Amino acid sequence: MKKLILAILCISFSAVVFSQNYNGITLFIAQQKFDKAKIELDKLMADSKGKENPKTYFFALQLYSELYADSALHQQYPDAGQKAIDALHEYVAKDSTLKDLKEEGPRPIGIMYSSAFNNGRKYFMESNWDEAFNNFKIAEEMSAFANENGFSENKIKVDTTTILYTGYAAQNAGKTDEAVQRYKKLADEKIGGKDFEEIYKFILNYDTQKKTEADFKKYLAIAKELYPADDAMWSQFDVNYMGETADMTEVMNKYQQDEKAGILKVKDYVAYAEMFAQPDKEKMKNLDSLQQVNMNLLSADAYAKAYALEPNGIYLFNAGVLTYNLFGVLDQRFYDLRGESASLKKQRDSVVAQQMVYANKSIEYLEQAYSNLKAKTDRTKVESNSLNRAVDYLANLYIWKRDKSKGVSSKDYDAFDAKFKLYDSEHDKYKQ
Repeated sequence: MKKLILAILCISFSAVVFSQNYNGITLFIAQQKFDKAKIELDKLMADSKGKENPKTYFFALQLYSELYADSALHQQYPDAGQKAIDALHEYVAKDSTLKDLKEEGPRPIGIMYSSAFNNGRKYFMESNWDEAFNNFKIAEEMSAFANENGFSENKIKVDTTTILYTGYAAQNAGKTDEAVQRYKKLADEKIGGKDFEEIYKFILNYDTQKKTEADFKKYLAIAKELYPADDAMWSQFDVNYMGETADMTEVMNKYQQDEKAGILKVKDYVAYAEMFAQPDKEKMKNLDSLQQVNMNLLSADAYAKAYALEPNGIYLFNAGVLTYNLFGVLDQRFYDLRGESASLKKQRDSVVAQQMVYANKSIEYLEQAYSNLKAKTDRTKVESNSLNRAVDYLANLYIWKRDKSKGVSSKDYDAFDAKFKLYDSEHDKYKQ
């Protein structure tokens, strides 16, 4: 019986000791005697029972949040913010009811949030992106914790401002994965507006690079829903994703199938045209020379189809340039076949016949573009420069056709010479 009584007394004494330790920490924190509070906390952390008690971590959260929030003490305890977060995680793990935090009040969460946000903003204004991110990250976590556990007066689902700042800081710090993680939080809530459109572009570019199809399609759909006026741009992202993830021959086949099905709109034609005009260099290596030529022709075709639906002279100018470039490649091949043998002459004749096809097609596109752009009285700088380049290309094409008709048809020679003189006389006329 005596041994039992002694055991009970020991247990009671132990409970009193722990109670005194916690009361001491409470008192020292209230008196802002943080050094003494830390001594008591360290004793509890060193004790096996103390380490298992959620109260220990609650008081650790209290103490380290105060050290973090005090600018002078933060210098003395630079890891206070991380220790406060670690204490919060341990506390929640050991007491999911958050009993002490609810009874004592969420001051530790509040001061951690406000201090972290203000520190983050300070570093942000100084362009110290790493420190800005580290602090905004704490503010973001505290805000989310407060919202999820009913400690926030605003009762908001997500703290848009804090998440956005955290994402911006991460992006500027080169922490792309961290930035996208924040931007996707906002996108998941379908947060829109002029100031947020760029984050959707950032997400789509990221998912394109990572080739994460499910996420790409998800956020593309949200972007289209929030910014319907920019549907053409979102379609460009869609085509670019296909260009990044699919073989170019597959993309060319897809274009031809979609075109035949009659489902393409102006924005789709332009998106395809731009992708074919500026393909990925690595994917170009997998195409033979004939396939590369076909891709250029498909690009010109797509621009021409876009023009048919929306008479924008730039579309046809681009189509004309693409076919003009093919003409130029053959022109070099022609000169590489110099010589007097019958075989070389036959090869040159074959090259000229191919050139004639591209020259005529280029002229067709460029003259329509010329007429369209020249008729405009409010041309942009891009349109004026395109018009200025168009007359030079046309002059080159017609002088080539003129020279090829020399001694063959005087009628053609005179007609082509007149065209050459017309366009040559307008050299630099439209330059801005």
